[in-house]
Amino acid sequence: MATTPQWDNIPAAVRADIETHVGAIHHVTAIPAGLTAGTAARLDTPTGPVFVKALPADSPSARLYAREQHVNAALPTTVPAPRMQWGGHDHGWVTLVFDHITAHHTVSLAPDSEDLDGLLGLVATLGETLTPNPAPGVPPVADNIAFLLSRADTLLAHPPQDLQSLAAYQAARAGFHLDHLAGDTLLHADIHHANLIATAGQLHIIDWGLACQGAAWVETALLIPRLIAAGHTPQQAENLAEQIPAWKTAPEAAVTGLAAVWTLFREFVARNGPERIRESRARAAAAGRAWVEFRIHRATDLRS
Repeated sequence: MATTPQWDNIPAAVRADIETHVGAIHHVTAIPAGLTAGTAARLDTPTGPVFVKALPADSPSARLYAREQHVNAALPTTVPAPRMQWGGHDHGWVTLVFDHITAHHTVSLAPDSEDLDGLLGLVATLGETLTPNPAPGVPPVADNIAFLLSRADTLLAHPPQDLQSLAAYQAARAGFHLDHLAGDTLLHADIHHANLIATAGQLHIIDWGLACQGAAWVETALLIPRLIAAGHTPQQAENLAEQIPAWKTAPEAAVTGLAAVWTLFREFVARNGPERIRESRARAAAAGRAWVEFRIHRATDLRS
């Protein structure tokens, strides 16, 4: 069997457990595991390929794996997501094994992308299918956003001299309260191109580790700065959002406040986070800042 250093880092007992559930492993192909400090790989088995992700149980990301396991088991079959075949919490490791989906192409959220229609359809489907929440026990979205909010408020309390659009951020933050986000929809809460797999005519959504419960419109609000970062103007991104039914229920002040909190968190990380991610967070902050400015200016124009 061909293996990789990453695969060999998994304890032998954990690898044996995986093989017990999926069959003999003929070949291992390492896959980047993203920001989680785990191992991800495609395993070729007698019945076809599977995808495995594993990490030590004492890792900070282990709780996200546990949440992903809980949510995946509860997802309706109409949600296009790879199904988990097995999840283990033994030998000091957390292990998740999923159906493997072969990508047709890399997903793009750019303005000319063939994937946009599928993306909008997917988000609309999630809002309809996952209301009410089929996975009770996930935290409220307010818990996810509270962490971002603490960093945003830290930045606003002592704003750096080079922080752009301070007045817009302050205005947006003033009208924002976490209880605006409450609802009974299961949210993925982290939709971006790397969490989507494109097959012929279908987008599949992966990595449910940040799943939470809240208002359905929040899913779209968290997607909009990703669209702007991919090249859409704020107006173009909101025009796309208008095609998603749940977006029509979004309260103006809550959206603007959430946009500011999302952006200020990235402003914070771009200055204080690990060096390896500062540049990407600065780019994300620039996209979010453009959206906040757009919304604040539009609200001012409407009042004048």
